[in-house]
Amino acid sequence: MKRILVLGYFGHSSNKLDGQTVKTRDVYRLVKEQYGESVDFFDTEEFKRSKLSVFQMLAKVVRCHKLIYLPAHGNLKYLFPVLFCLASVSRVHIHYIVIGGWLREYLASLPLHRFMLSRISGIYVETSIMKQELVQHYAWSNVSLLPNFRFFDFAPSRVASEKVRLVFMARVNRMKGLDWIFHLCEHIATHGLESKFTVTFYGQINPADEAYFMEQLQHYRFAEYRGALLPEEIYATLSQYDVLLLPTHFYTEGLPGSVVDAYISGLPVIVTAWKYATEFVDDGVTGFIVPFERGEQELIDRVMRLEANRDLLATMQASALRSRTRFAPPVLPF
Repeated sequence: MKRILVLGYFGHSSNKLDGQTVKTRDVYRLVKEQYGESVDFFDTEEFKRSKLSVFQMLAKVVRCHKLIYLPAHGNLKYLFPVLFCLASVSRVHIHYIVIGGWLREYLASLPLHRFMLSRISGIYVETSIMKQELVQHYAWSNVSLLPNFRFFDFAPSRVASEKVRLVFMARVNRMKGLDWIFHLCEHIATHGLESKFTVTFYGQINPADEAYFMEQLQHYRFAEYRGALLPEEIYATLSQYDVLLLPTHFYTEGLPGSVVDAYISGLPVIVTAWKYATEFVDDGVTGFIVPFERGEQELIDRVMRLEANRDLLATMQASALRSRTRFAPPVLPF
């Protein structure tokens, strides 16, 4: 019997939890719920354990009739041409679900990939701006919008606090804006504001940044790292905080899962003006957007504003919670 195959980086062996693995697992769950028992998956993390697992993957591809494909950069560059040729021979329909916002720039020097992608069944992107760019730059007619989403059935129960509880939840990576958050911590410390704030970090630590992160963290008594959260812990945990910080330095982020998780938990966000920020953050309503370059001081100013105006903070929390309906699981378009 022909099956649907979800192919991507699930991270099952290492239990890696980041934007790519979480989205891949959520897409698989959604496909499984909407299509039932005819759904299979292949975790490309298996390539790290055994190069021969590529043959297991290829065997699954030729037996499916729909391939739900969620690649990162290297997978798209090196594996996709093989999959495209195999799918053409085996009459497999490829549906490419894009993770992040880097695709248009990445394909600029890959004309063969652009040609192949224009001929698959569908390309599903996280943002309206990205869809518009791909259509305009590459004249593709097979691009659709499929925003990042979450499964949730959660009503936050907020506990009042005299302090403003700031939280970071993402991969603990300097490029996610750790340096700006520590600039904020330094401002809090040097201005004698330790009694007014807490800063808490959650997430798996990028090994290359671990020494920097731990060294910075030890300078501030009001800041702490509390490990990585399991998916089922996220909303109940985040709802115990007041504001999520994500001053990302990745300009071509798509829709960060941390922003979605914050809204579901009733938290406004303070983010940098990454490429698609205005599509998901209503500045002054569901959060604040600060300049992507040299925006550290504005981030500090926004945090201080919320501490001084708790009514504004409460209003933004309510607005963030209302916006979560945008990120409910969609009906799949394929």
